[in-house]
Amino acid sequence: MPTLDKQQLKVAKLLEYLPPTHSLPPKLARPIFTLLDRLTGIKKVAVGKIENIAINTYGDNQKIPLRIYYPSQHKTNNCSNAMMYFHGGGCVIGSIQSHDRLCRYLAQHSNTVIISVDYRLAPEHKFPCAIIDAISAWNWLQDNKTDLGLAGYNIGAGGDSAGAYFAVLLGLSSVQQTLPVHTNIKPDFQYLLYPMLDLRGLSESYKSAQSGMLLTNQLMDYFCRHYLVNSEQAELPLVSPLLIDDISELAKTYILTLEFDPLKDSGIAFANKLKEQSITVTHEHFDDCMHSFISTVKVSKRAKQGLVQITQQLKNLCST
Repeated sequence: MPTLDKQQLKVAKLLEYLPPTHSLPPKLARPIFTLLDRLTGIKKVAVGKIENIAINTYGDNQKIPLRIYYPSQHKTNNCSNAMMYFHGGGCVIGSIQSHDRLCRYLAQHSNTVIISVDYRLAPEHKFPCAIIDAISAWNWLQDNKTDLGLAGYNIGAGGDSAGAYFAVLLGLSSVQQTLPVHTNIKPDFQYLLYPMLDLRGLSESYKSAQSGMLLTNQLMDYFCRHYLVNSEQAELPLVSPLLIDDISELAKTYILTLEFDPLKDSGIAFANKLKEQSITVTHEHFDDCMHSFISTVKVSKRAKQGLVQITQQLKNLCST
């Protein structure tokens, strides 16, 4: 029977002495989420160059920040891959700052230019605002890739948890018709870390995730309440992409699922659906890690090993 890595379990247990995230207002939960990453997550690594810019999202004259990480080897022209990255946090918490160290690590150690997107969060901006931001950012990247030094690059989309959900939607033009903006060019690949693909909460892994993990079903319900206008929206393909029958237009994919994760079952089901529709898929499953294990790298040898593994998978994905 699978057993959760002891160091990761300790982090989850220690957090039980704090007020649970699902009991906090989002504005308070967000800095705590970032603080956890600073305390127990990835150490800050240097990259070749970082650019911070703001771009227009569709409508309302609103701007969203982007942060571009160029690896050191980019200057030597040995880098020809880029990925737009969407952070996790259930569409409610998370930011460019909370995922800064992960993006630095992925950029430097996979030799990939990473473009991190600070999409608007719920409940201030409910569904589908974040999707519109993700598509707007992706289209801006495609329109400006020459100026960014990315002409001729393989450019994919990726993210963790809710961020992986946005990455999937970028490649599904068939479900974007109800939105005011659509992707102009599809991603060359997908990089999906423990993706959030079904907000109905019906799976066994969702129902059983009650404690002892960083992400529980109570926290997922909290995210859903803030992200969606009403609970019925969970039945929409734009909210739960697992419901989409035909996903054959998606690009080659790396997908990671985790044993101790309410999102496990939906992630495995999506990986199987990709394979059934003849998409090139690498599906990796860690049977001793929990959702957001990356936030425990400083204290868990297994989490650090997992970080190395997923970074190598990004290199593999870009080179095939």
